[in-house]
Amino acid sequence: MRRRHSVLLLAALLPLAFGCQKTAETPDCGTSATVRNLRLDGCGFVLELADGKHLEPHGDLWQNYAKKDGAKVTIGYVEEPMVSICMAGAGVRLTCIQE
Repeated sequence: MRRRHSVLLLAALLPLAFGCQKTAETPDCGTSATVRNLRLDGCGFVLELADGKHLEPHGDLWQNYAKKDGAKVTIGYVEEPMVSICMAGAGVRLTCIQE
C-alpha cells in the first residue's frame, strides 16, 4: 500500500518537474538603426532610429562592435538608464546587433 502511494505521488509530481523548464530566449533583433558619430565632447558613437531618436548603447556587444559612421544595423535593446555626459538619448543595453 505504501509503495502504491509513492508511485502515485511520483506520477503526479513528475509532470511538474519537466513543466518548469525555461527555454533560452533568443534576442529580438528587429529595430533598424544607423550608427552615428556625434563628434562632440563626451559623445561618440550613438544609434539613430528611423524616427530620429538617439540611443546611447553600452555593454559588451556595443564595446566589441566595430563602429563605423553611417553603418545600417538591426538591433535589439533593453532600456537601462545610465549617467552620461553626452545626454543625446536614452541609455540602452544591446541584446543583439547585426549589419
